[in-house]
Amino acid sequence: MRKIYLISNTKTTNESVINLSVSKIEFLKFELNLSDYDVLVATSKNAFNALKFNGISPINLPVFAIANSCASAAREFGFSEIYTGKNAHGDDFAREILPLLKGKNVLYLKGKDSASNFLEILQNGGVNIKAIIAYQNALNPCKMELKPPKDSILIFASPLNVRNFLSNFGWDESYQAISIGKVTAKELKFTEPIVSQSQDINACIALAKTLL
Repeated sequence: MRKIYLISNTKTTNESVINLSVSKIEFLKFELNLSDYDVLVATSKNAFNALKFNGISPINLPVFAIANSCASAAREFGFSEIYTGKNAHGDDFAREILPLLKGKNVLYLKGKDSASNFLEILQNGGVNIKAIIAYQNALNPCKMELKPPKDSILIFASPLNVRNFLSNFGWDESYQAISIGKVTAKELKFTEPIVSQSQDINACIALAKTLL
């Protein structure tokens, strides 16, 4: 039986999937007053974990979250007025919310390395946006015994997870890769990934099971 591996910082409780963390999130120190802004935009649940890390409490501030998992993290943190994006790709999400952010003072808590042009699209569209680098992804060194066996199905949740997987284990031509989105798929140019139609880990797992 082929094995399914989820290469992501987000864990799954699905017993048929093996979690493999090749990256780790490091939160950065910063200071801010949320009341200085009209809107908070987030493209990752790590934005809210970064607020928690810095001891910043939620206030009655509208949040624009890129997808359901990001919106859930905002709700769990304590925000209540949440707009959930219809598009889970960074560039598409930026174009979706751009008209809604005009004339507002916008805060964006972002990762150090971004795979999309989210910030640039909003800036070029005339949005008054303050970006703070709130977290960064770092390589999580893994022992070689954790390397997936031949013919494994690997679900990649981000471009960085692809790069860090290669740094840890290299690549085997027998692997089948599933990409959570188009940007991650570009990082898998050395193989032929299947791109999930829904940018959701559970959708990727369901897709992987059809390949068993």
